[in-house]
Amino acid sequence: MDPTPYFIMGSLFGITATLAIQWFANRKATKAVRIAQSALAAPTAETLLQQRERAEMARRLAALEEIVTDQPKRLAFEIDSLR
Repeated sequence: MDPTPYFIMGSLFGITATLAIQWFANRKATKAVRIAQSALAAPTAETLLQQRERAEMARRLAALEEIVTDQPKRLAFEIDSLR
């Protein structure tokens, strides 16, 4: 029996499956982009709260870094000056 029809049918099936997978992936990616754009357009109360908390943590981290990297004599002098 001639294998040519099986080869042609297999190729057509492979091409069709690949195109279907790409079509579904494109739909999913487009939907995700649309959702991301709508989330960026209008910040929610939760997003604003998270941004405030992140800013507060950054401020605290900066203060801790300053304490850790500061000269020991200067830190001791500042503590003694507060007494």
